[in-house]
Amino acid sequence: MSETSNLTCRIVRAMRWLLVLLTLLANSAAAATITISVASHPDAMEIAGSAELHADAETAWRVLTDYEHYVDFIPDLQGSRVVARNGATVTVEQTGNVMLWGLYLALDVTFEITEMAPTSLVSRVVAGDLRSLNSRYLLTPVGNGVRLEYTGKLDSGFVLLDAIERVAVKQNVARRFQALADEIERRSTAGLDQSGGGPPLKGRGSTRAQPASPTS
Repeated sequence: MSETSNLTCRIVRAMRWLLVLLTLLANSAAAATITISVASHPDAMEIAGSAELHADAETAWRVLTDYEHYVDFIPDLQGSRVVARNGATVTVEQTGNVMLWGLYLALDVTFEITEMAPTSLVSRVVAGDLRSLNSRYLLTPVGNGVRLEYTGKLDSGFVLLDAIERVAVKQNVARRFQALADEIERRSTAGLDQSGGGPPLKGRGSTRAQPASPTS
């Protein structure tokens, strides 16, 4: 092979690696930065998450209450449907998987959600595989964006080693909260909501961190 051919091959390989690097950087920059904390107690676990998003509050509220399209962007969620609505109270059934010790466990949960538009919603488990989960989402305008906050109190009903359970819960909550935050920013940036015809990016996530919980 001639020296010119070798040089051409090296340039092509360098361009390919540059393209991969730029793609990774673009994906990293596009992901919202979140914080997640988990505190264990003898009978329960408390989870807190927050993210400051480059989004408007109206879009954030639409994404947060778009329960039937959660499956399009929340990882490991296989079903999410509204089964009843009575004023500001919504009943939502969700089916999916949670990761524990590298394994995926099936999880079916029904939530009763009370919406306090356009800033907050609270939910509680009324049926399914979780003994108890009480959650709250709060949206607060900040500067040119909005802060998304999540708090949850979980009694899983599973008997697990405390430290391992805490890590597992943190990983699952972080993955889903990250996906929710990313979808809010994506729709806001695109100037779209689900009814506007812009398809969400299924399973979009970030390596920075991984409801959300069953996201309600």
